[in-house]
Amino acid sequence: MTRSAGRIGLGIVVGGLLAMGATVAQRELVRRAGTRLIDWSAVRDIARRRLGALGAPLAAEDRARAEAFYREALARIEPVVAEEIGAQLPAALEVPAVVDRREWIDLNLATFEALFARVEEIVTESSSTADTPGRALARIVNRSLGNQQLGFLLAFLARKVLGQYDVSLLAAGPSVRGRLHFVEPNIVATAAGMRIPLDEFRTFIALHEATHAFEFEAYPWVREHFTGLVAEAVEQLASESAGMGGRLRQALARRGGGHWLERIMTPGQLATFRRTQALMSLLEGYSNHVMNAAGERLLPGFAHLHERFERRNESRGALDRAVMRLTGLDLKMAQYEAGERFVETIIAERGRAFFNRVWDAPDHLPTLDEIRRPAEWMARMDRTAEDRA
Repeated sequence: MTRSAGRIGLGIVVGGLLAMGATVAQRELVRRAGTRLIDWSAVRDIARRRLGALGAPLAAEDRARAEAFYREALARIEPVVAEEIGAQLPAALEVPAVVDRREWIDLNLATFEALFARVEEIVTESSSTADTPGRALARIVNRSLGNQQLGFLLAFLARKVLGQYDVSLLAAGPSVRGRLHFVEPNIVATAAGMRIPLDEFRTFIALHEATHAFEFEAYPWVREHFTGLVAEAVEQLASESAGMGGRLRQALARRGGGHWLERIMTPGQLATFRRTQALMSLLEGYSNHVMNAAGERLLPGFAHLHERFERRNESRGALDRAVMRLTGLDLKMAQYEAGERFVETIIAERGRAFFNRVWDAPDHLPTLDEIRRPAEWMARMDRTAEDRA
């Protein structure tokens, strides 16, 4: 065999081996890519690593002591809030859950995973072409970035959240109840940082979360309506993703009005987002109103404590402000302030009975524009009453 012939033969063998290897590699790449947008096990690991020493588990005796306190506090809070709201709970608040930061992450991961599962299903169904190694590689890279982003966000929030009313989004219905969760390490750390007696601060947080429980438990349709809005937003996120890149470039270039997150939404997404924001603004605003009304009856010096807590929220660091801007939490905070002004205005001008019409049905909920201009909601309710007369 000549040298040139030998080279050709070797090339054929090597080329064949490379082709076989590439085929196997491509299949392995597609297999590993899967259809998942997020690797939830990886997100959990990332979030826990970012917590570091702050992820230490809660001691059993500390948990038992805290749970006993919250049970007693909620027993005192419930009748006072019921009187202020003018509605009774169908059943007493369930036993509160005291959690540490890691447990809070796991609690919210379960909700996120269920919501993303629907997005993955829609994305998979909408793909009309066969998968390719290029698409598989892009999916792996995007999933890795998504894992890091969600892991960071969950770790960040796990260090901030004090209490949470879990509205059971995954199993909404008239017979399903939410549960109060208290992130005890954050509550203890915040009380110490503000130099507030721990039991006073625990009562303060329990009162705030209990008002949310009343909103969802005393008016069961609110949870179903909220769940429907979340489901609608998820469907739109998955099915209306075309053109996202262009909208993102425009948003970053500050083209158009509103928050940058609003500028990347389609008209349908924006409409659903605004309805959700209006509901959340109402819920948070009403919660603050009831909390202020009931606070002094339950906690002497409540007004001073509340003022100190609000000042603490206003003095956020640069990282906190950046994360809030990126996630849209800054927009939500502004909406909540508007919601409290809405509630205060309605009750001051027309009384609590008139305001409580907001809980009659979904079509009585204020729009975001009405939240900003309460007179428009009052006029609409007057017209509704006249139409029924």
